[in-house]
Amino acid sequence: MKSKAVEIDSRITPQAKRDAHIHYIVAFCGGFLTVFPLENIVKSFGSSQTTHLIEMVRLLIGKDWFELGLRFAGVLIFALPIFFVTYAKEHTKINVKYLALLVDVAMGFLMWLMPTNWPKVVYLYPTFFAMSLQWSSFSGSYGYAASTNFCTNNFKQTISALTEYFCNGKNEFKLKAQFYGAVLAGYYLGIFAGFKLFEKLGNFCFTLVTIPCAIIAVLIATFPKDSAK
Repeated sequence: MKSKAVEIDSRITPQAKRDAHIHYIVAFCGGFLTVFPLENIVKSFGSSQTTHLIEMVRLLIGKDWFELGLRFAGVLIFALPIFFVTYAKEHTKINVKYLALLVDVAMGFLMWLMPTNWPKVVYLYPTFFAMSLQWSSFSGSYGYAASTNFCTNNFKQTISALTEYFCNGKNEFKLKAQFYGAVLAGYYLGIFAGFKLFEKLGNFCFTLVTIPCAIIAVLIATFPKDSAK
C-alpha cells in the first residue's frame, strides 16, 4: 500500500499539476467552440465524428451525392489534424500545442465571419478542424488521457473512479476522479459561457476564445522545456 501511495505521489509533480490546469482550460475552450454549430444553422454537435458518419450512411442509402460529398470533406477536415499531429510529434520540432491554440483562435474568428447562406454541413468544418487538432495536441495529465472536446468517456471515468474510491478508499482513484471531474467541469463551463455570450454578442463571441488560449500559452511558456509531444 505504501509503495502504491508513493507511486501516486510521484505523479503529482509541478509539471503534471501545470499540465492538468492547462487541460482544464483547454476543455473550457473545447466546450466554448462547440456552441457554434449548436447555435447556428446546423444545430448539431461538431466535436466528434459519430453523428457525422451515421448521417453519411443515411445519405449513401438516399443517394444524396452532393451532401455526401460535403460530409466526406468534413471527415477529411477532421482526419487531417490527427495525421499532422501524429507525424509532427515524431518527425518535427513543431510545438503542436501552440499551433492548436492558434487554430482555436483562427477558427473563432472564422466562426464570426462566416456568411449564413452556405450549405448547413459547412458550418461544422471550423469546429471539426479546431477540435481535432486540439484533441490530438492535448492528451491529459497524471497519466490519464482525457478528451477536451466531448465528455462521454470523461463522464464514465469520473463515475467509475468515484465508485472505486468510495468502495475501496484508494487514493489513486481519488486523483483520477478529481482530474476527470475537473475536465468535465471545464468543458461544461465553456458551453455555459458560449451560450450566455452568444445571447449577447452573436457569433462575435467566439473570437473571445483568444482570452483562454492566451492564458494557456502563458502557462505552457512557464515550462519552456515542454516539447508538446
